[in-house]
Amino acid sequence: MISSRVGAALAIVISIVALAVAVVAFMANVRGNGPTVGRLVQTRLTNEYDGAPLPFIVDDFFIGRASDGRLHAWYAYPPGFYGHTRGCKIIWDSTATIPSAHGVAGPGLFVDPCGGARFNRDGEVVSSPADRGLDEFATSAAVDGTLVDTRRLLCGSPLPSGATPESGTQASPTPQPATCERVSPNARN
Repeated sequence: MISSRVGAALAIVISIVALAVAVVAFMANVRGNGPTVGRLVQTRLTNEYDGAPLPFIVDDFFIGRASDGRLHAWYAYPPGFYGHTRGCKIIWDSTATIPSAHGVAGPGLFVDPCGGARFNRDGEVVSSPADRGLDEFATSAAVDGTLVDTRRLLCGSPLPSGATPESGTQASPTPQPATCERVSPNARN
């Protein structure tokens, strides 16, 4: 027969083990259904900023003013095989220009060094082989600058079917941009 002290100690040990298993199971469930990848990034830039797009290396985006006068946060990985499959990052070349159907794109273009695609300051494809514009993160005005929401990546505007960047046919804006998959190893929770 087990003494009451041993029985009480055994009951406590079993209770602690059961509680530990329950906590581990709960945390595994919460982690699997937890918040999406990304975070809110506060910048000190305002819509008056008119310089070259600035890289935010840790959060994998460039922020710069587009022709609509607003700041945009372009994803640092180009769409397509090289960006989303192989992890090649775009660069900003402030001296690059390229002839296009609308004249000369530039000065300054986003360049995909692996795939060869070129994108203007608005993130639109001006030279193939990309099939859509640069993906971007939503931005909003904050108390002291601009807030970038890296929790949801919005797909770039697709080219109309049969169109090429060289033909001068630009993508029509989509009312609700689709969410794209990110490739960034730097994505933070």
